[in-house]
Formats: sequence, C-alpha cells, structure tokens
Amino acid sequence: MKSFVNILLASVMFIGVAFSQSIQGNYELNYVTVHYTYEVREFDSAQDSAEASYAVTASWPNSEYAAAGQGVTWDLLEFEPGDTLGTTFIPLVSPELLAYFGYMLTGDPTAPGVALNIDLYDDGNFTINDGSTYPTTETIDCSTTAVIPAVAENGTWQGSALLPVDEDTYTLGWGITQSSIFAQFNAPDLATMVAGVDYGSGTDMENWGMMTVNYTDNTLSQSSDIEIYWEAHDGTGSGLGVDDDGHLNGSVGVPTVESDTVTVGGTAALLAYYQSLGYYTEIPPINVGTYPMIGGPGSEEVDENGDTVTVGLVDANWGYLFDPVGSDGEPFNGDELFQFTGYYFTYNFLSSALAFTDAAEAVFDSTGDVTAAYTAGFVSVATMWGVDSTTANAYGAQIGADLYDVFLNCFVTTGDMDGCAEETAYVGVVMSLGALAQMGIQLDDSDHDSQYDPSTHTFSSGRLVWELDNVCIPDNTTQRVNPKFYNTAVVSVDDNAPIAGKFELFGNYPNPFNPSTSIKFATEKFSDVKLTIYSLLGEEVATVHNGQLAAGTYSMSWNGKNNFGNNVPSGMYFYKVKSDNRTLTGKMLLLK
Repeated sequence: MKSFVNILLASVMFIGVAFSQSIQGNYELNYVTVHYTYEVREFDSAQDSAEASYAVTASWPNSEYAAAGQGVTWDLLEFEPGDTLGTTFIPLVSPELLAYFGYMLTGDPTAPGVALNIDLYDDGNFTINDGSTYPTTETIDCSTTAVIPAVAENGTWQGSALLPVDEDTYTLGWGITQSSIFAQFNAPDLATMVAGVDYGSGTDMENWGMMTVNYTDNTLSQSSDIEIYWEAHDGTGSGLGVDDDGHLNGSVGVPTVESDTVTVGGTAALLAYYQSLGYYTEIPPINVGTYPMIGGPGSEEVDENGDTVTVGLVDANWGYLFDPVGSDGEPFNGDELFQFTGYYFTYNFLSSALAFTDAAEAVFDSTGDVTAAYTAGFVSVATMWGVDSTTANAYGAQIGADLYDVFLNCFVTTGDMDGCAEETAYVGVVMSLGALAQMGIQLDDSDHDSQYDPSTHTFSSGRLVWELDNVCIPDNTTQRVNPKFYNTAVVSVDDNAPIAGKFELFGNYPNPFNPSTSIKFATEKFSDVKLTIYSLLGEEVATVHNGQLAAGTYSMSWNGKNNFGNNVPSGMYFYKVKSDNRTLTGKMLLLK
C-alpha cells in the first residue's frame, strides 16, 4: 500500500514512445518549481473516521489531559469540504536552493538537498540512480513533518508522438506506467487532445504530463536537455492518497498554527495611546505575557526597499488566546468575549464559563425553561464569586429574561436550537462577568500565567497557555511540478566552482580541439541561455543549447558537427553565449 504521505516534491519519471528520434541519455536535475494545492475533502476511508477532523483545536492544560476528559478544548479554525486548506509554491531555481532545500525544510544543516540523476531509455524504461534524493512530508500521529529520503528504482514509461516546436525542439505527452514510489500519470496526445477538455483538472484525464526536448542538432539523435511538466491529484488514478480499497485517506497534520509575537504588545501600546488622549480610561492596561498570540495576524511594516512586509509571525504549538477586537473587528467597543479578563482567555473566564453552562444545562434539561436556565447560570457564577443569594437572584432574573430574548431572536432567524443555545451561553458568560464587574469584583487575572499546584492538584488564576492539538485535516492534494534536466553528455555543472557572481566566459578546453571541446561559462541568475557556434564568415553552424538554466557554472560540449549532424571542416570558429539580453563571445580552432 502506498503511504498516505503528501509528496512535497515528487521525483521525476519519464515516458516511452515509439519514435525515431532519441531521448535516451543520462540526465541531471538543473532546477524545479513545485506548486501544491490542498483542498479539504469529505471523509472517505476508515482511517478518516478514526482520526480526521475538520477543526483545528487547542487544549488546556495540554492535549493529553483534554483528550482524557480532564481539560478543555477550543476550536480555532473550522473547515468544510471544498475549502482550500492552503497552497505551497517551491521555486528551486538555483544550485544553492537545490542543495540547501533539506536544510530549509528541516532546520538540519546536514540534511541532503534535492539531487536527481536519471537514466532514460528509448525502450520505455528508466532508472533513478543511487545518490538521488527528494524531499517529502510524512504524517505520523497527525503531525506532518519534512523528511529527505534517498531514492533509487527502475520504472517504465509511455508517451505520445513527438511534435515539432522548431527545427531542434520537440514536445510530447508523457506518463508513468510503473513505479513503486511515485504517482502514475497519463500521456495525452498533444496533436489531437485539448487541454481543459480532454486532459487536465476536471476532465477524464486529470493526471497527465508532457515533456519538451531540446536537441543538439537537426538529426534529433542527442538531446541537450529536457523540460517536464506534470499534474497529479490524489486518487486511484495517480495511486497517491488512497488506501488498498481505493478510498481517499490523504491528510495534512496540523501540529502548529501561525501565531505572532507583536499583536499583544502593539494592542497594549495602542490602548495606552488612546488613554493618553482621554479615551477608554475605564479599561485597565493590557498585560503582555511571554507566549505568542495563537492565530495572531502579525504586523505590517514597510521595509528599507519600500515594500510592505508582515513581521512577528511564528509557527507555535503553545500560546495565548487573546482577542481585543471581538466579532466586528473593532477594538475596545464592548463586544469582546474576554473583555473582563484583560482580553485573554484566563482561568477566571474558564471557571466562570463552566459554572454558567453547567448550571444552565442542568436546569434546562430538567425543566425546559430557557429563562430559568440562564437565570440559574448567572446565580451559579455569582455564588462562586461570593455574591449573596438575594443580589444574585435579583441580577439573575434580569439576565435570564434578557438572554431569553437573545435565544428567541436567534432561533427565529436560524432555526438552529443547539447553535443558538451555544451562542446565547457565550453572551450569558459575558453578561455575567459584566454584572460582577459592576459590583466591583476584580475579575482581571491577565497579569500572570495560571500555574499548577501539585500539592492541591489545582490551578491558580491567570492567563491560560494552550497547546495546539495534532489534528488530521482530510485533504485532496494536487501537485504541479515543472523540472528541467540537462543531458550530462552535453552539459555539466561545476559543483566546486564558487557561487556565480556575474555572467562570465572562461573559454573552451581543449583548444585547439579534435573532435570535441567544452565551452565553460557562468551565469549568476536564472535566465534564458543560448550557446551558438559560428563560422569565420559569421554563418550559424550549430546551436549547442537553447533554453532556461539555473544560476551556476556550466561546461557545454560541442562535437564538431553542424545543425544537420555533419562533421565541419578544420578551421577557426566563434561561439556566442547569450544569457537573456547579455552576450559573450569566444573563438576556437578545430584541427584534424
């Protein structure tokens, strides 16, 4: 069974097709771009029923205690099937990015990067050679992490007929027919089939690929490089994200949530500024703790280049629930759930909320009286805070009547009794704490974190520090991958050369030569590169390479043949290396 991991960077396979032109050779990865889309899907497999969830949650005092019924779990994000969970774009467009991608993924400086060396055969076979690696993510216990395993295998391919793009460039549909590791793809006939109609997303051929082959001359006997594009979706067609019975079981584990370290401090400073102008003087100063705000937006700033950037964001699995704006997005206007506990979810808020809901549910279950239930909720909270029964009941009667109106309006509008009861309970907790604040009771415990006392097995008041729960969000992953490979018989990369700092020509060796020579140059950026050979009279003799290359130092071989595959006579020849709109020239001597 294929693992239910989401492949972060699938290795490259090739196709076979019966044609006279050759694509056979040994190929080395030059660059790759990868685009992933993660879409939330319906539950499908038994594995989904056992562990999948549509909610990202946090628990206090931690996930383990909450799972055992000894804590509290709070929904942070809710998803529905069809929602886009996220997208990832990975542009590995230089040798340095390929080499250091493992480090970027894992934080381990010794982790290998991306290195793919492949033998492609015209008979429909391919070999991924030892020393090749690819990054992937694996999901264990609903936590998705990056790993960089080695890969080596033999496989088979198929393809459609080649179609000319120009005199030495051809394109064809391609697909994988056998692989023990990677997805299977179809090879559309590019001459007769239409993208978006006959193949592509939403068609009967969703999993498909194509290859563009650049040849060294018009005989089409040897390629200089190949560029591939493929698109694959989880399912039985690709063999990814499915179990043995063909049910979708792909998921993304969410052990952390993007949080921020600046919003709490920024909000505290904003309130202090308003208060210096005479506004919001009734609100106590906001306390700043040591943990990040879970799900916080960060802060937009303008950098030295004049670009707007977001700062303060971190991936956190512990943090505070802090909300100074409420449902309308405006700070300090009185609709905030945690307004009476310093805008934090604190122990005082939690204990009051539990007292309110437990009492209200008990009365409603026994009497069915909504007003009496919410009255009992407030009385329970007030009693917990030491309010005498006469005062508690007097306030409770008014709060119960007000909450009945809230519930009734909600139910008439939505018809959702359970949803309205939950929504009204939240309103009831805030109204209860507001009433207690009017009585002068100190509820704000946001100046310290709640601590566990092992001698009494209880927690103190204070800010609650929540742990992100590992949850598996069921998803259908689409991968769109675009790698470029060079034929090592024609092009080689000097991995030991310093990082290219400019467009530079190093000449050719040997010179004079017979029958072939290698022309060496460097380009400091990803660019369109063309290497052309000219006669002494300025006539074009051969095009050795014409296509995009990542930044790096390259040697390209010329075999002494023209564009028609014929040997050229002895004499002086010029070569021109063009990188985008920049050109360098050199000369060489062929002696026979």
